[in-house]
This record gives sequence, C-alpha cells and structure tokens, in this order.
Amino acid sequence: MTSSKIFSNTSIIRASYANDSDVTLAQFRIETNDIDVSKVAPGDIILRNLYLSLDPYVRFTLNETGGDTPASWRLLNVPFYGLGISEIIASGEAVATKYPVGALVSGNVGYEQYTRISGLDDPKTQTDLRILPAHARDETKGVPLSYYISALGMPGLTAYAGLKVLDVKPGKIIFVGSAAGGVGQLVGQLAKQQGLRVIGSAGSDEKAAYLIEKQQFDGAFNYKTEDAREALTRLAPNGIDYFYDTVGGAILDLVLEIINEHGKILSIGMISQENGKEPYPIRNLNAIARKAVTIYGFIYWHHLQYFQNGELDTTIRSLLEQGKINYREEVFNGIETAPQHFINMLSGKYAGKVIIKIADL
Repeated sequence: MTSSKIFSNTSIIRASYANDSDVTLAQFRIETNDIDVSKVAPGDIILRNLYLSLDPYVRFTLNETGGDTPASWRLLNVPFYGLGISEIIASGEAVATKYPVGALVSGNVGYEQYTRISGLDDPKTQTDLRILPAHARDETKGVPLSYYISALGMPGLTAYAGLKVLDVKPGKIIFVGSAAGGVGQLVGQLAKQQGLRVIGSAGSDEKAAYLIEKQQFDGAFNYKTEDAREALTRLAPNGIDYFYDTVGGAILDLVLEIINEHGKILSIGMISQENGKEPYPIRNLNAIARKAVTIYGFIYWHHLQYFQNGELDTTIRSLLEQGKINYREEVFNGIETAPQHFINMLSGKYAGKVIIKIADL
C-alpha cells in the first residue's frame, strides 16, 4: 500500500480493576482513534473484526494481581482482548503468504473494530490465529460465520475434547453444570450422540426447558429455584458417572458426595467464583479416595490438534448442517455495547453463547 487509508477505530479500554468486587461499567472506557491501514510493517497484519466472543475468563484480567493470568493481560488503559472472527485487510510482505489479505481468521483480538498484530515474522512470537476454512463464508447450510467462535471455535473444542478426556461410555449418566452456556449446551448434545443419559443445570426455567425441548437433554433443573441435591436425586436416582464442571463451588462439593464409584469429573472453570467471589471450601475431597474418583483439569489450548487436523470442523459442522445439534447464540450489535453485555453475561442473564457483532463480512 502506498496511499493513506485511515479508518476510525472504536475500542473498549480497561479503565480500572474490579479485584474482589463485581464488575461494573467503571471498569470500561470507550475510545475512538484512527488507524492507518496503509502502514504495515513486514511482520504485521491488520484485522477488521467481525465478531467478538464474550467469555467469563476475561474477568480475570480485571484483577490487579493473582491467579495465572499474565501481567500483560491485565494492563490498564489498553483494549481488552478476547476471541474473535476477523478478516485480514492488510498484511506485511514477510507474512503475506501465511496471512493473505482477504482470509478469515479466528483468535485473540482487541475489543475494537480493527486490531494490528505485530511481529508475526519473528519465530518467537506466539499467536493463536487460525485461518478459517473457505467454507466458513458459506452460511447457506445453516452454519453462521459466528459459530467459528462458538460451536466451531473455543467452546466447541472445549466440549468435544473434554468428552474425549472423560472417555465417556454409552449407557452412563453425565451431569453438565451451567448447561445452557456456550460450552454446556454442546457437551450435552454431543454426549447424547454418544449414547449417554444427559442432565443439566441452568439459571432459569426457560433455559432448563430449552435444554430438554430443543437440545436433547433428558432432564434439567433451575438451580436458582430448586435444591440441587433434590433435583439430582430426582433426575439421576442411580447416581451420576460423569460431571462436566464449569461452575465449581457448592455444586462440585455436592457432586463429590453423590457421584458413583469410579466417577470422573472434568473441571474446565469455576464461574461461580469468577466475579470477585471468595473461594469455596470443598468439604468432600475424601470422596476422591473413598470412591476412586478421578478429577481432570482442562485447558482448551492443550487440545488444539482438533482444530489443526480439521476433526472438530468436520465432526461438529456436519452435525449442525444435518440439524442433529441445535446451538444457541445471543448476538448483539455494536462494539460499544460490549461492556454492558459482558456484565450481563457474568451474571447469567443470557442463554447460550454471547457474541458481539462488530461488522458485516
């Protein structure tokens, strides 16, 4: 590029820390600056962001210290980062072959309209950018592009690989915590495809009903209005064999008490304690030895091979196209709406995967 091409770029800036308090709008600031996409260093690319995923893990970047979050993720006065879908609109000469203009990618991008990623010509630079397949553009078969940050993105990978880690067997019973969320809804439906009985918890009667009526769950309950012990006894009188845990805290403690011998638990997060909540003291850890229970920790980037070899896309996209899986998203328009929707997402106000649409393809 030789001529100047300047675009207005609205970003969501980390303005302050929440630490042990609930997240409020005070933690966010909206800024608009110019970005010149004609100025691209050899190792740079510039992305036009199309969709942005709102995920609970970003809450950790609002803690000044602590946890496993790198300090660079917690800097003030810079844009938030999260998983997004983008189009490459400029690419430096050293990386243009690998990241060609016009390609669609998914990976961590700024909470903003345009994101510049630098240093991609340096072998030491780590990036999670994933070039999407050409058919990602084709929405005519009922698979929206946004699914590449939901059912075909990190949530999909977490569900798919997590069930592989649990090594689930037909005829067993799996309980899915936060089952109406971006990961849980897919876990339940994939487990049904594999011959399991599936029960889940959700934060409203509407969400619980949707799981049963639209997403193949054998049973579900509203954890806000029904006692979890009574619900699990009613829905799984013979106990549960697997617990896909996104919640942690009191429900994990209860499951340890009632899980069957040789039960397995996959811990992918503890959303019950991710918004300034005190750690919950688990009392039933003795069940691990007494019942020979296995607990697995799970981080999605340990399983990226399912992206790289195309297995996730082939398997789940086929189920989506055939209507064998019903995936629920909540899509909101405009980058400037991200702060309030992020807060609402943390409080459980939405059903399904929460996504911000920034621009049309």
